Amino acid sequence: MNILFSIAFMTGLAGSFHCVGMCGPIALALPVGKLSTIQATFARVLYNLGRIITYGTLGYIFGYFGGEFFVAGFQQQLSISIGVLMLMLMIPSKSIHFNPFHRITSILKKSVGSLLNTHSLISFLILGVLNGLLPCGTVYLALAGATATTSPIEGAIFMALFGLGTAPLMFSVSILPKFLSLNVRQKINKFLPIYSFILASFFIFRGLNLGIPYISPKFEKVPISQQIPICHEKTKN
Repeated sequence: MNILFSIAFMTGLAGSFHCVGMCGPIALALPVGKLSTIQATFARVLYNLGRIITYGTLGYIFGYFGGEFFVAGFQQQLSISIGVLMLMLMIPSKSIHFNPFHRITSILKKSVGSLLNTHSLISFLILGVLNGLLPCGTVYLALAGATATTSPIEGAIFMALFGLGTAPLMFSVSILPKFLSLNVRQKINKFLPIYSFILASFFIFRGLNLGIPYISPKFEKVPISQQIPICHEKTKN
């Protein structure tokens, strides 16, 4: 499981360059102009904490559903399906016109816009929470990994580590708008599809049951009778 947690943090670090392009405008628009340096720093921390809280909550939910597949004995199929899903997420978003969450996204964007006009510290936390709910291909990629943990707690940890991985760059950009030039971000973003392909391949190989340690471990099916605890009467001496 440690390798999955490492993947979570690395995905956050790599994906943060994409996040800067998508969510960077929100980070730059944080209303910290009238706050002191300490308050502004704390506000930015709260904003990123809000995103991590949302990611962790989503990870808990997806980890739970992954666990249901595991108990049902579909862990191999789940891992392969996650890898295939990751490959599908690499398809350019311009090729996909179906967005069933368009109405929800519109409401979220309006709420974010309203909060950007407030200056209370709690509003920065709420901004981060809402920001974490906005559609993002990198988050979808991470959620696929959280599902693969097959545990609500580990799914939450996975997504929290993903959020922590995105935080350093998002925090830096909110302070220094020109921290990364557009040209540099575009060059780094070219690496993301390669990383996504490697990650997808890892999950596919992991589900193939090849018996390769760490990469494709052997799944052993546990009989249902062994999964259900049986109470035995205590023997009298």
